[in-house]
Amino acid sequence: MSHSRFTSSTKLTIIWIILILLTLSTALVGYFELSGFYIVGFVVLTITMKGQLIIDHFMGLRHVRGLWRLAMLGFVFVIPGIIFTGYYLSYG
Repeated sequence: MSHSRFTSSTKLTIIWIILILLTLSTALVGYFELSGFYIVGFVVLTITMKGQLIIDHFMGLRHVRGLWRLAMLGFVFVIPGIIFTGYYLSYG
């Protein structure tokens, strides 16, 4: 019998705290009106990480195969990718 180090509730609480910290970091970027190529990259990466955590742990799609997981992962990676590409192309 294998004993998990964290209970399911504890794991979700830790993930929730990570999500709050990621949200606060992007809010600080907006508050201090930071801009630039690396800042946009940081915000897009943060959005992607938050989306992945929500899909895997709070929506319960971590072990789901097929169309639902593909659709959610597409949303998490494609939309921020389009935003970053648009910013990159206009950065020139």
